[in-house]
Amino acid sequence: MMLTIILLLIWLALGLRSGLAEYRYYQSVRTLEPQIWEKLGSPKYLKIPMVFVSPKGAKLLQTISNETVRRHALQHRQAGAQFLAYVVVVLLLAIAYFKTA
Repeated sequence: MMLTIILLLIWLALGLRSGLAEYRYYQSVRTLEPQIWEKLGSPKYLKIPMVFVSPKGAKLLQTISNETVRRHALQHRQAGAQFLAYVVVVLLLAIAYFKTA
């Protein structure tokens, strides 16, 4: 039971960290690169992530030269990768455990 709570708390912490990194990245583009934000169509609410992963949006975002925005983009990518890696590792360990149990 304790292991489950620990694993859930780690999952929650990594998920929150990933969400905050994503929010900071979007806000930095919005405030520090307003011309690119306008070219993206000034997305709102649930449309924001879709614009950022679209081919057109990804191309525009690669042209950003502001170091703060670039740093936030890197932190966003790292936090997302760490969250995904944690989920994959936990699932693989669970599969291995239930195969041998």
